[in-house]
Amino acid sequence: MDKNKWNKQELETLTKMVVLGTPVEKIAETLNRPNASIRGQMQRLGLKAPNTQKTSLLDGLTHAEEAKRLEKPVFGRLPLSCLDSSDWTRIGLVADTHLCCKEERLEALHQQYDLFKSEGITQVLHAGNPIDGYVARINGESVLSSTIDGQAKYFADNYPARTGITTYFITGDDHESWFAPGFNIGAYLQFVAEETGRTDLKYIGHVESDIELQVGKKPTMLKLMHPGGGSAYSRSYIPQKIVESLEGGEKPSILVLGHYHVHNYCVERNIHVISMPGFQDQTIFARKKRLRMEVGGALLEFKVNEDDGTVTRCKVEFNLRFNRGYYKKYIRSDSYLNKGHLILSK
Repeated sequence: MDKNKWNKQELETLTKMVVLGTPVEKIAETLNRPNASIRGQMQRLGLKAPNTQKTSLLDGLTHAEEAKRLEKPVFGRLPLSCLDSSDWTRIGLVADTHLCCKEERLEALHQQYDLFKSEGITQVLHAGNPIDGYVARINGESVLSSTIDGQAKYFADNYPARTGITTYFITGDDHESWFAPGFNIGAYLQFVAEETGRTDLKYIGHVESDIELQVGKKPTMLKLMHPGGGSAYSRSYIPQKIVESLEGGEKPSILVLGHYHVHNYCVERNIHVISMPGFQDQTIFARKKRLRMEVGGALLEFKVNEDDGTVTRCKVEFNLRFNRGYYKKYIRSDSYLNKGHLILSK
């Protein structure tokens, strides 16, 4: 006798158990037959297993039965301290002040420092090009002095000074470095400032500087940078490419970029990237190159995870200005600086 052949009694038992809603596993155990054999016979008899329409490809169990066998996942809760443990750290940001040229926006720069003072800012980071430098074919008609000493003295005499505020600045390999490649113009600017009695202007590096912010148990790294090259078709493109080029072990938590004179904020590879506007109106050279130039500074606020220094919250407030004509009721006319301007009357 074929032991795989079902007898009448087995078929009756199968039918009764299915009607009673007995699970397939229990039926298989009672009849001493495999689950697959039970299901095949149920299909031939037109019987449906309870609470299921589809079988699993894993072990013959129904999806509903599989779900019952799975352990419910246990999800923890993140404490708020992971996101919001430290106090706010607040820093002022400026870049590309280009002092000693007719397109400088010294009045806006002073206003920015007035804002820093009113907000209780004590530290300001400057992302390069504090002075305009000199190359005759590029800015020869623009500078108010074409010598190193002249521009250094102008910087010391005119850069905003506010009690309690220290400005840390870097230099770029353009503009101020045009004077004499290899000459440490940043250190010289600080030296001239100190000779005039100013101790609030501190030179911290050429092209870039890594700054350790001692907020948590481990320092939070901020990189101040004055990169090169012209602006791209999108204001975020070059900052993104810079971040992509950074090696994993050298990534800062915050990256502040000068040079491009346009504002932008993004987060790439867990780096908060801040592109800074400047304090210089559009120059003839910029118009020739179709470069937009925005005027303004920024306030940076952030919190960190106190255990490892990771930035968990970050806010950037850009303080943008209009052109000088918008503020003409407050500042004297600058028409004497403009050349090639003609008014014809009938």
